[in-house]
Formats: sequence, structure tokens, C-alpha cells
Amino acid sequence: MVDERIAPGPLTALWARLGRPVVSAVATSAAGLVVIQFIVLVVWGTDTSSAAGPDDAARVGADLWLLAHGATIHLSAGSVDFLPVGLAVLPLLAATTAGHRRAAGNVERLPASARGRRPRGPRPEQSGQPGEPAQPGHPAQPGGPAQTARLSRAEIPPPWRAVIRDVTLVAGTQTVFVLVIALIVSTPAARPDVFTVVVGALAFSLSGAVIGVLSGYGALRSAWRALPASVRVPATAALTAFTSMLAAAAFGVALVLAATLPEIAATDRGLGAGVVGGVGLAAIQLAILPNLVLWALAYTLGPGFAVGGGFVRPAEVQSGLFPDLPVFAALPPGPLPRPGWLVLAVVPLIAGTMLALSVRRGMVGAPHRDRLRTTLVAAGVGGLLLMVVTQLSAGRLGSGSARFGPSGWLVGLAAAAELAAVAVVVSGVAELASRRAGQPFEVGSVRTASLKRRLQSSSSASERATRRHS
Repeated sequence: MVDERIAPGPLTALWARLGRPVVSAVATSAAGLVVIQFIVLVVWGTDTSSAAGPDDAARVGADLWLLAHGATIHLSAGSVDFLPVGLAVLPLLAATTAGHRRAAGNVERLPASARGRRPRGPRPEQSGQPGEPAQPGHPAQPGGPAQTARLSRAEIPPPWRAVIRDVTLVAGTQTVFVLVIALIVSTPAARPDVFTVVVGALAFSLSGAVIGVLSGYGALRSAWRALPASVRVPATAALTAFTSMLAAAAFGVALVLAATLPEIAATDRGLGAGVVGGVGLAAIQLAILPNLVLWALAYTLGPGFAVGGGFVRPAEVQSGLFPDLPVFAALPPGPLPRPGWLVLAVVPLIAGTMLALSVRRGMVGAPHRDRLRTTLVAAGVGGLLLMVVTQLSAGRLGSGSARFGPSGWLVGLAAAAELAAVAVVVSGVAELASRRAGQPFEVGSVRTASLKRRLQSSSSASERATRRHS
């Protein structure tokens, strides 16, 4: 019998190894460009008063897509390096998707010992003892095949060579694609800066590709557990504090927007944008809404943020030049009243408490001095993280190169100091409470010491009376 299977030729193998993943990486990156171009072209096509041509509208869409990658656009009136954080999700999602597809397609080619995910097939039977099937009504005991397989899968290291190869392929392909688009749309009136295009695209594609590739190989958990505890515990605590502060700031922004909705609606009506223009304004404001959340967090921590030559801080507000966006009508018109400072203090209190509890949860049984040291490290990491994201949320918007947004290093220092202060106090109180609960008569307090002396004196007096009577 003749075997009809034909070995793939060199072109087919090259396509499977390089061509298909390159096309997939380019397609996922281009999807974000298509989405932005579609919105811009719809707004342009329905605006009958616009004198711009389709080429100009397409160029605006491409520039917005490049700004989402962290690029700087040089205009005749100034430079624009403002990163819409809402649009920055697109390059991250594109890189993550491409990396996951690449790794998921390669995972079956790896040997079984190098896979971070469970091999296909029936799951091992649970048992009460190793090698014995589980009896009905009796749960599996530690050491059975099910738990052994689960633990062995968690201990499998990621296939680092394949991970590095796939991340390099995805990140390099998408960076080159972004650079090509920047060179195509570059004109003397709007010229993308090549250096910032390459650096921004590489940073976003690398971050997303690492997550996607590790997820595709099923190795995210094992890669995280491969880190030493001295890294995992403060990183987890810092992320916990960071997310709690973001959640509190987002809740505060929602309350402020609801309270100032009449002013926002009046500003929108004053612009006279119409239905289609209103849709475009709404899309732009949604794209910068995460920026406003980070600015609100900077305001809560104290440093505040700049607004076109002015600034907004809890203690002082100096008005500046605002873009024609209705959402800026929600900015505070003056200093915050003194009672409002207590409301702002709730955010670092919650975040510092979460940080301290996360450190205690990750270092059960460790000495208090080690926990305190890790708490301070986690506070520094949280401040560094806030410094990076708040710095990314700020930028210039062209005319006069006016800056909008907070100063990253000021926000980072304020966040680190406030998180450290709250977390140290909470950690000390929790340590004292745990010691009192575990050793109620060994705390050294005056009341306990006097109680001990009374008990000892009464026992010695009773012993002397017993000796006299005997």
C-alpha cells in the first residue's frame, strides 16, 4: 500500500514557521488601525462642513494610532506626545493576541516534558492512596495522582527558548509594521518622530507578547512561581495597592462626572458639534477617560496635575488653556475645602492597608522585621509603578507645547511615602494584635504585669498561712 502522505516542501515549512506568524502579527496590529480609521472616516464623511479630504482624514486616524503606541507627532504649531490610555489598549491587545496564537500553535510541537500545560487526554483518577482509585464518597487524599499531576504541572518550567523566539518574532514584526506606517503617513505638516515610534511600539509589543506567549504555552503560573519570594511578595502587594487606588480614583471620577453632568452638557451644547460630531467627541473623551482617572489619583495624593499652563491641586487651582472637550468642565473650579481633605485621605488609607495585609498574607510565620522591610519595598514598588503610569498619562497637545497631566516623579514620591506610612502603622497594629491573641500574658503591659504580681503575692501569702496552721 502506497503512503499518500507527502512531506512538506521547504516553502511550506518556511510559511508555517515564519510566514504565518508574521502575517498573524501584522493582521492583529492592523486591526487597531482599521478600528480607529473607521471611526475617523465615519465622522469625516458625515460632516458636510469639513473642508478636509479623505487623505487628511486617513492621516489623522493613522496619527491617532501612532499616538496610541507612544509616538510623538511634530506639527507646525508644536509637538503632540499625549498618550490616550484608552487607545493604548489596542497595541497591547494586538501583541497579546498574536503571541498567544503563536505559542498555542507551537505547543504541540514541544516535547511533553517542556509543556507548561496539561497534556490532552483523560484526567488522572482521584484516589485515596497513590496508585489506588478513589472510592465513592471519599475525597482524594494528598499524594494521590490527581494532586501529584497538578503539582508537577505547576513545577514545570516554561520553555524559555521557545518563549524568547516567539516574543522576538511577534514584537519585532509589529514594531516594524508600526514604523512602516509612520514612514508612509509622514508629511512636513505632521511628522512622526521615528525614535519615539520605535521605542513606544517595541515597549507595547514586548509587554503584550510576553504575556500572550506565556499564556499560550500555559506557563504564566509557573513563570510567576519561578520568581523568588522576595520578588513575588512585594510585587503582589504593590499591585494590590495600585489596583485599589485606581478603583477608588475611578469611583471618585464617576461621582464627579455625575455631579457635574449639567455643566458638561452645557459645554457640549455650546460647541454645536451636532449628532455625528457629538459621537466623535464622545469617542475621544472615552479614549482619555483612563487619563482622567490617573489625574484624579494624582490630585488625591497631593501633587495634582497641569492643565495648559495652569495646574489643579487640592490646595490651589490656577486655570489654563483647556481643549474643546466637554469633560474638562468637571475640573474643580477652586481649592478643595478643608473637610474634603479627609475624603482624599481615604484612598491612601485603603491602599496602605491592602498593601500591609498582602505582605502579611505572603509572609506567614516570618519575623516582624522581615515583614516590615518587605512592606517598605512594596511601598517603593507601588510608588514606582504609579510614577510610570502617571508619567505616561501626561503629555503635550500642540499649541505652545502646553503640558497636560501630572508629574510622574512627584506622584511616585507622594504615593511611596503615603503607602509606607499607612502600611507600617497597619503592620505594627496587626502584629501587636496577633501577639496579644497568641500570648495574652506576655505583652509587657502594666495591667498584665500588675495582675501577675497580685497573683504571685496572693499565692505566697496562702502558702505562708498554710505553713503556720500546720
